[in-house]
Amino acid sequence: MKESHTDEELMTGIDILLKLIKNILKSPKEEKFRKIKKTNKAISTKLLNLICMDDLLMVINFEHESEEFYCFDISKFTSLAKAKLIIQDFYDEIRKKYMTPEELSKFELLKEQKRQMIEEHKKMNKMKEELEMKSKLDRVEKSTEEVKASKGNDLRFGANVVKFQPPAPARGR
Repeated sequence: MKESHTDEELMTGIDILLKLIKNILKSPKEEKFRKIKKTNKAISTKLLNLICMDDLLMVINFEHESEEFYCFDISKFTSLAKAKLIIQDFYDEIRKKYMTPEELSKFELLKEQKRQMIEEHKKMNKMKEELEMKSKLDRVEKSTEEVKASKGNDLRFGANVVKFQPPAPARGR
C-alpha cells in the first residue's frame, strides 16, 4: 500500500478509517456508525481510492451490503479493537517521519506512558480477579461450616427482660 500512494494520501485515508472505527467502538449499537457510504465524496476519494482498502475493510469485518454501502458485522466487534491498534501503529509510523525531534520525543514519551498504563491496568484486573476468586472460595467455605448458636442470644446483660402484658381489666365498676 505504501509504494502506490504518497504518505499524505495514506495518512488522510487511514485517518478517516480510524475515525470510522473509533465511532463504532464508541457506539457499537448505532447503525449509522456501522455503515460506510461508498458514494460519499470524502470516503470514495480519500479512503476507497487507496489500493487494497477494499481488502482491508473485508479483513476488519466490513461486508458489501449493497453497491452503495459497506456494513460492519457487529458479531465481530471484539476483533475491531485489535485491528484499530494495528492500523494506528501503521499510521503512527508514517506520522513519525514528519515530526520534529521535539514532537517525536513527546510522541515516544506518551506512547511509553500509555504502555505502562495498560500494563498497570492489566495487573489491577488480575488482582481484582484473584480477589473475586478468593471471595467466592471464602463464601463456599463459609457455607459448608456448621452454624453455631450465638452466645449473645443467651445473655441478658443483667436486665430482667419480661414480655409486656397489659393489666387485667378492672371488675366491678
